[in-house]
Amino acid sequence: MNWLKPKEMRFKLLSFIILSFFYVQSNGQHLLQTDGKAIVNQNQDTIIFRGMGLGGWMVQEGYMMQTAAFASPQHKIRDTIEALIGTANTDMFYDKWLENHVRKIDIDSMKSWGFNMIRLPMHYNLYTLPIEDEPISGQNTWLNKGFEMTDSLLSWCEQNEMYLILDLHAAPGGQGYDQAISDYDPTKPSLWESSANRSKAASLWKKLAERYKDEQWIGGYDLLNEPNWNLPGGQLLRAFYDMVTDSIRSVDTNHIIYIEGNWFANTFTGLTPPWDSNLVYSPHKYWSPVFNVSDIQYGLDLRDNFNVPIWFGETGENSNAWYTDLIRLFETNGVGWAWWPEKKLETINAPLSYLKSTGYQDLLDYWSGATNTPPSVSDATNGLMQLAENLKLENCVYNRGVTDAMFRQVYSDETLPWANQTIPGVVYASEYDMGTINHAYYDTESYQLNPPPAWNSGWIYRNDGVDIQENSDTMNNNGYKVGFVDTDDWMQYEVNVQNDSIYDVHVRVTCNGSTGGNFHFEADGVRISPSYYTPNTGSWTSWATRIVPNVIMQKDDKKLRIVADGGGFNVSSFEFVPVGPTSGLSYEFVDGYIDIPNRVSIRLNKSILPIQAAGSNGFVVTSNGITQTISGIESDSNNSRVLHIDLGSGYKFTDVLKVSFGGNIVAKDGTTLQPFTLEDVENLLPSVHLIPGRVQAEDYLNVVGISLETCTDNGGGQNLGYLDPGDYVDYEVLVLNSGMHKADFRTASQSSGALNIQIVDSTGNILSNLGSANFPATGDWQDWETYSFNVPLTAGEHILRLAITQAPFNLNWIEFWFGGIGLNPSLTDERILVYPNPSKEHQISIEVNEKMIGSSLKVTNYLQQEVHEIRINKPHTNLNLSHLSKGIYLMKFYNPSDNSTVLEKIILQ
Repeated sequence: MNWLKPKEMRFKLLSFIILSFFYVQSNGQHLLQTDGKAIVNQNQDTIIFRGMGLGGWMVQEGYMMQTAAFASPQHKIRDTIEALIGTANTDMFYDKWLENHVRKIDIDSMKSWGFNMIRLPMHYNLYTLPIEDEPISGQNTWLNKGFEMTDSLLSWCEQNEMYLILDLHAAPGGQGYDQAISDYDPTKPSLWESSANRSKAASLWKKLAERYKDEQWIGGYDLLNEPNWNLPGGQLLRAFYDMVTDSIRSVDTNHIIYIEGNWFANTFTGLTPPWDSNLVYSPHKYWSPVFNVSDIQYGLDLRDNFNVPIWFGETGENSNAWYTDLIRLFETNGVGWAWWPEKKLETINAPLSYLKSTGYQDLLDYWSGATNTPPSVSDATNGLMQLAENLKLENCVYNRGVTDAMFRQVYSDETLPWANQTIPGVVYASEYDMGTINHAYYDTESYQLNPPPAWNSGWIYRNDGVDIQENSDTMNNNGYKVGFVDTDDWMQYEVNVQNDSIYDVHVRVTCNGSTGGNFHFEADGVRISPSYYTPNTGSWTSWATRIVPNVIMQKDDKKLRIVADGGGFNVSSFEFVPVGPTSGLSYEFVDGYIDIPNRVSIRLNKSILPIQAAGSNGFVVTSNGITQTISGIESDSNNSRVLHIDLGSGYKFTDVLKVSFGGNIVAKDGTTLQPFTLEDVENLLPSVHLIPGRVQAEDYLNVVGISLETCTDNGGGQNLGYLDPGDYVDYEVLVLNSGMHKADFRTASQSSGALNIQIVDSTGNILSNLGSANFPATGDWQDWETYSFNVPLTAGEHILRLAITQAPFNLNWIEFWFGGIGLNPSLTDERILVYPNPSKEHQISIEVNEKMIGSSLKVTNYLQQEVHEIRINKPHTNLNLSHLSKGIYLMKFYNPSDNSTVLEKIILQ
C-alpha cells in the first residue's frame, strides 16, 4: 500500500489544511453554495464539514437504547412503554427526553471539541401529523414542536458559528425496509407505497425551506436519509427528489440540497447527473476498509465524474483507530463528514455515554423476558424519567479518547498520558496512553469491518482495540482489567520516574490455561525484563501476583510498555517497588538493530553518559561474516540507553549483521559494560520483492487509477481491479540474477487485457521497456488463469512498473522464475506449503503432496551458505530453526523423481 512516511504524511496533511481548509470566520458571509467540486461560503472559502449527527433525539433507534431485541423502531418503543405506564406518563417521558437529549451545552461542547457542523435527523411527526391522522385528507396540519426545537438548535449553532444541516431521517410512512432507521411501520403504507406520504414530505420540505431561506447558518437540506427499498432503476426515488427539489426551490433558491442514494445512501442509479446547480451527493460509510483512497472511491467518482461536491453525511460506530484513519482519508481528499451519533446508552464509541438507571434496567429485564413480574407503574415511570435526566450532558460520561481520535490523532502520532503514572507506584493496565495504534498501543483487532469480528471484547471504558472489562480484584484495583490479550499486543504508559532504581514489579494477572501467556517490559523502546509466564490462577477471576525482579527504571525513562510475548492472560496493574540502586546489577547488552542503511544501533540496560567518538571504541560489526569499517560511535540524543555505531557503507534488508564488544564504556551509575560476542542485529531495513519469487499484486509501491477488491482465487487476499488504459502499478524489487526470467501473470476477466513491463526511476521516468504481456478473457472476474511471458531482468534493486494498455482485467499475482527456479509461497501448484512465514519462534511447518515425499531440503542464507539440511519423508514435517539468527533464508526443495527444484523464501524474526 502506498502510505506516506509518518513525518511526510503529517507535513503534507498540515500543508493541505493550511492552504485549503478555511474554517468559519465570525466576520464572513456564511451562506454556503457549491463551486465545482467544493462547498464554499460567500467569501469563496472552501468549507470542509466536520459534523455530528444528533441520532436518538427526534428519532429513537432500539440499538441505542438496548431495546432492539423486542422494540427496534420508535413506534414500537413508544408502544411498549405506553402499554406499561399509560399515555400521560409516556407523554411526560418523551417531553423530558426531547428537552434533555440536546441542549445548548451539547452544541457548545461539540464546538469546543472541534466540530463545525450539526446534522439534525428529523422525525416528520414532530412537524406534521401522519396522513392517517389528518382531519382532512390531503391537507397538512403543522405542529409547533418540531419547528420550535429546530429554531432553538439553529440559535445554538449560530451562537457557536456552526452550520446546521436538516436531515429528513424518518419520512412520512418510512422510506426503508429497515424499520428502525426511519420508524417504518409495515402495517401502514410506506413513503414509496403512498403518493400522499410523498406529497406530505415535499410539503414539509417547502415549509422548512420557507422558514429558513434567509438563515446563513443553515448548511442545507439533506432530503432523505438512507432509503432502502426496491426501486427499479431508481426512478421513483428520482421522481421524489425532483418533487422535493421543486418544492424547496419555489421558496428557497439559496441553500444546498444533499442527495443520498438508495440502499443506505450508496446506490446512485438514476440519480446522476445532477439536476440542480446547488447540489451535493452524500454517500455514507460504515464497517468497511479505510486503508487507502480506493476505499472511498465510490464517493470520489461521483465528485470527479460530475464536477460536484460530495459529503459523507453519516459514518461512525467503530473503533478509534478506524475513526482516525477514515477522517485522515476524507480530509486528505478534501471531503467533509458527519459522525453518528453524539450519545448512546452506555457506549464507548460515541463522544457521550448516558447511564442506565436501576429502574430502566428493571424495565429491560421485564421487556426482554429475563423477569416475569412487571415493575409498578410508579417504578417504571421513575426509571424512565431518571433515564431522561441522565441524558443531560453533565450527567453523561465523556469518552475523551473518541474526540481525540477524531481530531488531534488525525494529524499527530504524539501520545498523551491517560492518567498520571508515578514510579514507584501502581500503574493500571487500562490507563495506557491516549493516541494512535502502533504508538500508544497495539492490538491484533483494531477495526470492525463487515463481517466482524468486532474490534473490542470488553465494551467499557475506552474505544480502542484493547479489551477492557470490569475488575473484581481486591488489590490495586481501579475498576478495570485488560483481557483477551493476544500475542504481540502491547500498551504504553507515560511515566514519571522519581529515582533511578532497581525495581521489583508486582503484576496482577489471571489465567485459566495450563501455562498461561507471557510478557515483558520495555522502557523507551529498550527491553528491561526477560519474558515471564503468567501462572495458572485457576479461573479468569482469580487474581495472583507475578513478581518480575531486577527491572531498572531511570528518571529519564518516559515511556513504559508491557508487551505480550504470548497471549492468554488478563492483567489489571503493575506496582513498581524499589529494591536497590542500579549499580547492583551489571551493565549489559540488550539487543541490536539496523533501521538506517549505514548505522547499527544497540540497546543497553542502563543509561550511558553522552559519548561521541571516532573509531570502533571496542565494537566490531560484521555483515555476512565480514568485518565492517566503523567510522564513529554516538549516544542517542533522545534515549540514553541507545548507542549508534556509524558504518562506512550501506546495507540491504538481506544482509545478516552481528555486533561484538570488548572495550571500556561506563554507565551513569559507574558500572562497566560487559563484553559480548557476535550478538544478532535485527535487520529492520525496508524489504522489497525478491526475484525470483512471487509478487502479490496488492503489495505495491505506487498505484494510479487502480482499486483493490476481495479475491476468491487460491489463497484469498485481494486482487487489483478496475484497471483502465493509462493506469499503472509500481513494485520495488531485488533481482538476484541477470538474465531471462519467466513471468507468470495470474489474471481474470470477461475481456482481454494487456500491459507493458518497464523499469522506472524514483520520479517515474521510464529507464527501460522490458516487453509486454497480453491476456485473453478467462470467462469472469474471478475465473483465474495463469499466463507466462519471458522478461529480461538485470540483477539489482529496481522499481518495476506494470503499465496498463488494454483493460479491464483483474490481476492477483506475478511470479518470476529464473533457470526453472521460483518461490512458491502456497499450495497453489499443489506441491508445498510452508508456514508460519514470517516465523517469530523459528519453528516452521512444511506440508507436501505425495510427489514431493523423498525430496531433500537445504536451507541457505543469502550468501548461498548452507545452514541446515533434512530429507522430507512424510506429508507433514516440523522444522526447528531455532539455531539460526534472524534474517531471510531460502529453502531449496529438490525432488529426484522428476528432477525438479522449488525454492521458498522464509523470514525468521
